[in-house]
Amino acid sequence: MTKHPTRLAAGLIGAAILTLSACGGGSGSTPPATESVSLSGVAATGGAFVGAVITVIDSTGRVVGTSAPVGDDGTYTVTLAANATAPFVLVASRTDANGETQSLVSVLESADQTVANVTPITNLIASRLSASGDPTKLATELAAGTTEITPTAVAETVAEVKTILAPLLEATGTSDADPLKDSFVVDGTGYDRLLDSISINIIPASSSTANIEIAVKQQLDEGTQPTALSFSSVATEVTPLPTIDSATLVPSGTAALIGEFLGRLTTCYALPTTNRVSGNSTVTASACQAVFAGNDPTSYLHNGSTVSSTGAFASLFNASAVGVVFSQGSYEFTRGNGDLVIGYKSRATDGSETFGTFVVRQNETGGPLYLIGNQYQYPGGVSAYHQLRRFITLDQEDYSYYSTGYTINVANLQSGGSAVFNRVEVTTPRGNVLTLLPGSGSGNLTLPDGNGAASGTNFIRQRSEPLNPTLVTAHPRDYENASLFFVNTDRTEEELASASSQGVWTFRYFLAGNTGNTADATQTYKTRARALTIGELRTKGFAALTAGMVADIQSGADATAGTLRLGADEPAYIETDGGGDGWSVPSGALPPTSLTLFGRYLNAANQRPRFDDTVSVLSTARKATISCAAASQNDTHCSSTVPGAFGANVDANGLHLFARESTGREYAHFYAMYQLNLNQPN
Repeated sequence: MTKHPTRLAAGLIGAAILTLSACGGGSGSTPPATESVSLSGVAATGGAFVGAVITVIDSTGRVVGTSAPVGDDGTYTVTLAANATAPFVLVASRTDANGETQSLVSVLESADQTVANVTPITNLIASRLSASGDPTKLATELAAGTTEITPTAVAETVAEVKTILAPLLEATGTSDADPLKDSFVVDGTGYDRLLDSISINIIPASSSTANIEIAVKQQLDEGTQPTALSFSSVATEVTPLPTIDSATLVPSGTAALIGEFLGRLTTCYALPTTNRVSGNSTVTASACQAVFAGNDPTSYLHNGSTVSSTGAFASLFNASAVGVVFSQGSYEFTRGNGDLVIGYKSRATDGSETFGTFVVRQNETGGPLYLIGNQYQYPGGVSAYHQLRRFITLDQEDYSYYSTGYTINVANLQSGGSAVFNRVEVTTPRGNVLTLLPGSGSGNLTLPDGNGAASGTNFIRQRSEPLNPTLVTAHPRDYENASLFFVNTDRTEEELASASSQGVWTFRYFLAGNTGNTADATQTYKTRARALTIGELRTKGFAALTAGMVADIQSGADATAGTLRLGADEPAYIETDGGGDGWSVPSGALPPTSLTLFGRYLNAANQRPRFDDTVSVLSTARKATISCAAASQNDTHCSSTVPGAFGANVDANGLHLFARESTGREYAHFYAMYQLNLNQPN
């Protein structure tokens, strides 16, 4: 294996290299400035990197050119300033309406070169050139002289990356392609098929290291773990991918079919609601019927939901959803039965955006794609989930901590006031079995508490660490609420980093009354991204309640319990008493897109069941109103006289600000309002 070029001794590079015009920062010479030249290439991840602007930074750290936003064909052109000095770092960035910035990086080692592609593979090359492993820091490192971008360094890094990817390159017929400079078309064929077939995740783990995962997107049986490898940016020897069967990869040209399908769906949503649908469950427009398998919307089934005004594609029946545009299609993987899972972005006319996945089917080879859903009868899903838990009442802030893991999402379905499920047993990718239970007042099935009863959470905390380890050395499970769920032994950082982004989870459903061992149904799910390590999580920023909002909560909190009594016959206002912002979003943090209020209420039986109520917000919002909504007929925490208001004797014990990345990773800044068990050694 070629040794990482940034770790080669300067003397091994050779004196001749130092005279080349492509020498970068730290070479001891000043490369000549370029004449006015134009760079061009393709920015793509399989589909075009639509909307991204390519910024070119030269060896001195100056921005020497920017492109127009990338269009549907993925191509770009940048005219460089006349005094631009090679080598160059190219950064393609786009920011969605939810505040998430997605970036890809590439390099151009010489002013003699005028073509530079920007793809996940060039991003990996940039990571291997970077001293920190973070490709977004490469330009800064180049200017500071801590990283070299020379023809030799780039050539050796390209060779290393091609060795790592060799089995996949062979399977896609792209072994001879130059990932930086060879032209290709964004149509799902040739090199673009390679990009469709690979997922490369580079996550900073500290100021000087990053964790890298390379996964193959392919067709596998439902219970089979995907092909993937993980390594640290400091690794000098990386084992290549195993042999890849070309027949399991996405068929050539699928990217174009995904784009065509999203175009048809956009055409459907352009129609007035009265033309699209009739009643609560009938789709009447031929343009809308044509996006479903068999031109029949009733064929669609996904996690128990069919097409209706209260089920799947409820937005079809909503007049405010006219004009929704679907774009940024991506191939995710192929299910065992041949159905494709594809990613997408939807943008409403108010500017709000959401990311998600569709399950689509192809009726014939090379034919169009149609919505079919996963054909599962019951709800389910898994998401990588991360939390910063803060304690803002009772002077417990020192005990704040991070947790990382997964949420297991099964809706707590009700029928006639009773739970539909007896339990759901979930097998993790590591083979561990967890049980989810129905509980009063919770929108989801939850994990068991220490007594075997339904807790208040569906979050598996695989690793937790104090926010400030110098203040508290005890593990959070030692002083936390018993209703939370911590694994008995924390996963190590290495174990978390080595988990696959597409881990397979198996759900076994037991309906009410079924206390035996034979499940009524079995469904499998794949995550779209793995949970972050705590080190990776510490590099992330979080949206936060404003100081004024925290002060308002603290002033109204119970002096002993720490909980906050909600106003009877009122909703909960997440804003300061004077109407000021309830939260702020620091630079680099994701804005919340929903807020959830947690708590307990006093019912007629003198019990205190749990509740949780959620409101969705635009990413531009900084205040919100959370309305009360009963989870079942037995849930009485809402006012009996004022719709959307809370009843009497309702106490909040937690509030979280929630954000989701385009990859499906979820983040919550949780503000806890209750008494901790602090009779533990620190």
